[in-house]
Amino acid sequence: MDAHLFRRFCDALLPSLPGVRLEKIYQPGQGVTIFGLYGAPLSSPGNSAKRHLALKAERKAPLLFVSEHKLTVNAHPPAQIMRLRKYLYDHRIRSASAHWTERRLYLEVEGDDGPVWLTLDLREGPSLLFDPPPPFEEPRWPDASVSLRELCEGEQWRDWPVITPALRRTLPLLDDEDAAALLADLQSGGGDVFVYENSNGGLELSAWPLPSARLKKLGGDWKEQVWEDPLAALAFTGEHSVYRNVGEEARKNAARPHEAEVRRLTRLLEKLDGEETRLQALCARRQDALLLQSQLYRFGKEEKAASVVLETEQGAQELKLDPRLTVRENMMSLFHQAARGKRGLEHLAGRRAVIQAEREAATEAMLRSAASLSGAGPSAPSHHGGGSARPAPGVLSGKAARVAAQEHSGKSSRFSAQLPKQVQAFRSSDGFLILRGRDTRGNALALKLAAPHDYWLHTADGPSAHVIIRRDHAGQEVPERTLLEAGALAALKSSRKDEAWAQIQYSLARYIHPMKGAAPGMVRIDRSEGSFRADIDPNLEEKLKLA
Repeated sequence: MDAHLFRRFCDALLPSLPGVRLEKIYQPGQGVTIFGLYGAPLSSPGNSAKRHLALKAERKAPLLFVSEHKLTVNAHPPAQIMRLRKYLYDHRIRSASAHWTERRLYLEVEGDDGPVWLTLDLREGPSLLFDPPPPFEEPRWPDASVSLRELCEGEQWRDWPVITPALRRTLPLLDDEDAAALLADLQSGGGDVFVYENSNGGLELSAWPLPSARLKKLGGDWKEQVWEDPLAALAFTGEHSVYRNVGEEARKNAARPHEAEVRRLTRLLEKLDGEETRLQALCARRQDALLLQSQLYRFGKEEKAASVVLETEQGAQELKLDPRLTVRENMMSLFHQAARGKRGLEHLAGRRAVIQAEREAATEAMLRSAASLSGAGPSAPSHHGGGSARPAPGVLSGKAARVAAQEHSGKSSRFSAQLPKQVQAFRSSDGFLILRGRDTRGNALALKLAAPHDYWLHTADGPSAHVIIRRDHAGQEVPERTLLEAGALAALKSSRKDEAWAQIQYSLARYIHPMKGAAPGMVRIDRSEGSFRADIDPNLEEKLKLA
C-alpha cells in the first residue's frame, strides 16, 4: 500500500471515525489485526453500522482497509491483542489523524484514565501511545527545477518523502510532461484508485494508472478497473487477498492435527495388514499339523528330527520341525500355533474396525477444517466496490461472470479423493468448489463441510440433494452462472431431473441446522435468501465433476 494510496484512504475514512466505538479486537493471522467498529458515522442507508478495520502489517505489501464482513476464524489472542483489548475495548474514538508519508494512522481513544492513541503502522503493526503523537508537517514536493528522472534513478529521492518506491518505479517510464502532471495530481490529493487484476487472481493497487511497461514487468494479462471510492477499492482488494490468505492458513492450521492423526492411523492399519499376513501364516500350519497327524504312526514316541518327509497326493513333502521336540510334540505345537493364529485374526478384525472408524472420524474432522483449501476461484471485481455478498433473486449479482475458470486439476483431484464417498465434488465454470450429497448421509456430511458463509441449495418443491457452494470469505460474490449450475446439480438429484427446469431455494449455511431426532439430511431453515429458476442440463454433472 503506497503512501499516496494510504493518503487517499485516510482522507476518505478519517471524517467518519470520531464517535465510533471500538469493539472486538483479534488477530486471525500472522501480521493481520482486525478492529470491530460500531457507530452511526460509519453507517449508510440500508447498511449495517458495523464495520471491521483490518490491518495487514508487513514491509513488502502492507494493507489497511475497512470491510463490512468479518473473518469466521477463531484464534487464541496473543499478549499484544490482550493489551489492546484492555485499553481500547468498548471505548469511543475521539479524533483521528494520519502521518501519510510514514503510513501511520493515529486514533485518539477515550481511555479509563485519560486518552490513549492507537497507532496503526503499516510496517510495524498496531501499538499504543499514552502521549499525543508528534504533529504532522506537510512534506515538500519537487518543483520544476528538479529532474524527476534523475531524482528517481539516483539517491536524491531520500530527501523527498513523497517520492515513494512505487512512484520511483513509475516516473522513469513516463515522459517529462506526464511525470510532472502526475506529481501535480498527487500533490493536490484525491482522485480515483486503480485496481489491476490478472487471470491468475493477482491484484495490484495504485493511486495512478500504471504504464503498460510497468504491467509488462509484473507479467501476466492485467485488466484495469477504475474505482471512485478508495474505501471500496481497498475493501475489495483486502477481502480478495488478505481475507482469503488468512482463511486458508487458518484452515490449514486447523486441519494439521487431524491430518497427523489420519497419517498415524493409516500407518497403524498398514501394520495390522502385516500382522494379518503373519497370523494367516500361523493358521496355515494347521494343514501341516493334520498331515503330520495322519502319518504319526511312522515315528517312535520319543523320536526327534529336524525334518520329516511326508507322503501327499501331490508327492513327497518335506516338513521342517523343531529338533528339540519330539515329532508328536511338534504336531501339538503346530496345532497350538494355528489356534493362536485363528484367535489373533478374530481379535485383529475387531481392532481394525475400531481403527478404521477412528480414521474415518479424523478424516471427516480434517475435511471440515480444510474443506475450502481449494475453495473458490477469483470472482470478477465490482466497479462500485464492496457490494452485497448475497446475490439478488432472478438477476442475482447482475455482473458478467468470468469467461475462463482456473485450472485446478492437481489440487482439486486430491481434494476430491479425500472427500467422504457420500459427497461429490464439482468445479463451477467460474472456478468455485461445489459439494453435493449422494444420499441422505451425504447431505448431512456436505452440510458439515460447509463454512457459515457458504451457500446451501435445494429444490424448492420437493426432496433433492443438498448442494454447497464454497466461498473464501463472507464478502465474496457468487456469479450468476455458478449459482445456476449449483441449482441444476441439486435438481439432477431430485424428482425434477428429467424436466427442463426446477425452482431452487438457497440460503447461507449458517441458517441451516440438522433436525434433532430426524433422519440424516433433514434440516431446519432459519432464513432463506430467496429462490430462482435453474435450467437442467443432463450433461452438467459430467462437465463439472472433479476426478
